Amino acid sequence: MALYYIIFITSYLLCIFDFTESRSVKFLVYFSFCTLVTLIVGFREVGIDNDSVAYQEMFGSYTNSTFDQIIAGGYGYVEKGYVFLNKLIALLGGNYRILFIVMAIVTALFNYIFFWKKSDYFFLSLLFYISFFYLYRDFTQIRYGLSAAICMWSTYYFFKKQYFYTILTFILALGFHNSAVILPLAILIIRLFRSQIWYVVIPIPCIFIGKLLTLQLLFSVFGNGTDHMDIYLKDESLGSASISLVGYCICLLYFFLVNFKAEHLNKESFLIRTGDFYFKLVSIAVAMNFLFINISIFQRFSFILFQFSSILISITISLMAERVRERYLFVIYYFFIASFFLFYGMRMINVDLVRPYNLPFYD
Repeated sequence: MALYYIIFITSYLLCIFDFTESRSVKFLVYFSFCTLVTLIVGFREVGIDNDSVAYQEMFGSYTNSTFDQIIAGGYGYVEKGYVFLNKLIALLGGNYRILFIVMAIVTALFNYIFFWKKSDYFFLSLLFYISFFYLYRDFTQIRYGLSAAICMWSTYYFFKKQYFYTILTFILALGFHNSAVILPLAILIIRLFRSQIWYVVIPIPCIFIGKLLTLQLLFSVFGNGTDHMDIYLKDESLGSASISLVGYCICLLYFFLVNFKAEHLNKESFLIRTGDFYFKLVSIAVAMNFLFINISIFQRFSFILFQFSSILISITISLMAERVRERYLFVIYYFFIASFFLFYGMRMINVDLVRPYNLPFYD
């Protein structure tokens, strides 16, 4: 397991480059590290993570499927975009290892380019992603991981009112995992509830509702429970509560920075408008996670929105830089946040999620 600890600690140490003035140096370090962690995922041995054996079997099944069978779908067929990618790689002479490499590279491109272009502190955003999602998505749920990465771009295009690209990327994301359907709902909520105070208050009742009124109870009342559904309704992840608290704290921090003694801030600036948008998305994720805290399958929806914490935390750092005159206090604040992310991420390293790393050609 030592390799995973090295990745997490290295990502933490690289945060020092957020304070380097040379963008060329930043790019060289950022590109090198992102390439390394991407290749580690792509060249992993089957069985290291929980889902790779199933993906290997699916590749063999889709390879032998006709296009008519793929279009018809049915039992054993997942989202069409992923199935067609399997078929295309097979037609080009590739195997399931090529599939893993392609998925790792494409996911990394969507993720890491987004952080580079949209975050002012992209090493901190990268650390956030490594700590919360790297093992969970890149290694294990690769369809969901790629879909979630594309969702970041789709949501950004919507914020920029580039609706053609919004729809195009949304369809692409939906082609790899149907959890992308959460985006239209989130956008609708943001349209209906514009005041920031809603997004501070709403997660609180969701805590109590989620504990008292779960879908298990609803299904039992209406008699619609099934053995298959019970698998997904089972509480499989105690990390849901901690994720929710982290997201809520980030939201409260942003709300405090833009509303408490912040008369000097330009509320119409691009930074604040962007922050408000991502603040609302993360708050919706927090409320959903609290509301369905006992049902792990709903994390797939809420985590798509929660991932925008990687940008929201960067915005809070920028706001803190404007408000704190003493440079050393700002640096302490930055590395306090980074240290927490490192601590949280290292707790994710366990054999229930990933096994000791091996290359497929190394015994």
